[in-house]
Amino acid sequence: MNIAIIGCGWLGQRVAAYLTEKNHHVLATTTSREKIPTLEKVAGEVHLLDFNKTENFSFLNESEMAIFSMPVSRNSWHSGFARLQLSFPKTLFFSSTGIYPQDPGIYTEDFLQNLRPDILASETLVKEKYPQTTVLRFGGLMGDERSPQNFFKHKAPANPGKKVNYIHYEDIVAITELLLTEEKGAEIYNIVAPEHPSLGEILQVTVTDFKNDKSAPDQRIISPQHFIQDFSYKFIHPNPKYF
Repeated sequence: MNIAIIGCGWLGQRVAAYLTEKNHHVLATTTSREKIPTLEKVAGEVHLLDFNKTENFSFLNESEMAIFSMPVSRNSWHSGFARLQLSFPKTLFFSSTGIYPQDPGIYTEDFLQNLRPDILASETLVKEKYPQTTVLRFGGLMGDERSPQNFFKHKAPANPGKKVNYIHYEDIVAITELLLTEEKGAEIYNIVAPEHPSLGEILQVTVTDFKNDKSAPDQRIISPQHFIQDFSYKFIHPNPKYF
């Protein structure tokens, strides 16, 4: 399949490498000329694409799937994206569970109150232009050098009892591959590891006075059950303690 990853950053590079190894033709785009040599190692084709500067998008004409991986919390690409006059048979949009309030609670895709405006605006823009889009809301991206151990190497977490909502990139690439052939379009899915240990548990910090119950009402938990149920998906890395 010809797959375009539009906005190929840290996650996009790993998705590109995986899909290329699976013999898909991956076209990667970046706004930075300096990143081209790195992307050429993981994609069959690399192009500069800045929605506010690029005039000719014809290099995307053969793409059977477009994966939109632009910075979801920035609106600098919005006006340019609105000018994109191409159609794609399948589209994915990489979004964020940061769209949900930071208040305690268990958040599913049905939660619609007080969503973060900038992320909601990005999702809405993509869905209005490409109604068939499947939106994947990712938790905190983990894997390789991205780990709580590295993030807190030189400082202690302010709240070690806080439950995490993380996702390993290897699950993301597996889920992306799954969605190449599945026909459940126009859905929104939370993509988060189903286990939610505390930061203290992951970092092996002694923590007192917090509940181990993952459904405790004083914790913010993002639920991936909608995706699990729709696809009978079993996570490669279900527990962030072992990322």
